[in-house]
Amino acid sequence: MLGKLSFVRKSNFKRLLSQTQSLVDKADQRNSLTQSHIVEATKLAPALSIYTQDTWYRAHHVFQNHGLQTLNFLRIVTGNPSVLRRSPEDIIGSLEIWRACQFGERLLHLLLTKYPELLDYRNARDLLPQTAYLRSLVGTNKNVWKILMNSPDLLAQSEHKIEQKFIYLTDTMRIEVPEIVKSAAFSMLFEELCCRHAFLVRLGLFKPRAPKDNPDEPTTNNRLYQITDTSEKSFATKICHVTLTEYETFKELFAREKEPIPLSSNDIDED
Repeated sequence: MLGKLSFVRKSNFKRLLSQTQSLVDKADQRNSLTQSHIVEATKLAPALSIYTQDTWYRAHHVFQNHGLQTLNFLRIVTGNPSVLRRSPEDIIGSLEIWRACQFGERLLHLLLTKYPELLDYRNARDLLPQTAYLRSLVGTNKNVWKILMNSPDLLAQSEHKIEQKFIYLTDTMRIEVPEIVKSAAFSMLFEELCCRHAFLVRLGLFKPRAPKDNPDEPTTNNRLYQITDTSEKSFATKICHVTLTEYETFKELFAREKEPIPLSSNDIDED
């Protein structure tokens, strides 16, 4: 289940946000579903065309009863059309599982509206242990919410991979939790995170804080989100002030540095 979730890219989400907002604006109704909403939503997500009006109204009623307005409902179904296939009890079950994470209704609605695939969780055993583990790292339920808003794919990662990144961010880069949760660092491959950090260090553009430094003191380093939440081209040209080719060359060399050194025949004989 965890590995099957595929999340909408931020750029696509912004486009979807704008398009679904226009659906509601046209009718100037925030809490009622109209035929025009259904027609326009189906244009955005053709997979919705197989569902009857009764199915639409039934699902809308469920979400409305749980505090989600028409705009949120439209964003959810256009992002995850299979929601309409589910029974009211099944949808309510998923909502209750997420409520157990204790983010609060407003924050929960923001999360589910941004990533409708999260409603595919139907078993608390698939979700709650993972969010509890994240809370053990970042300290509070709100920090868990923040990190999921930036890296929802964390839910499909193993604890080993998450811990590996977290230790690197806090111990090697010496970045504090409030900054970590505002970035999409956990959506990045560990090797890419290390490579970008190493490149900045070798260029003299990143200096980790000393262990005794005040974390509230300003630093000349780029913020973590500027390092991780950007394409390779933007990272190279806007953050590192080099060409993309130069960064790609460094990536190849860095990968070779990390390759294990093969044992020679003499080493094997000595063993």
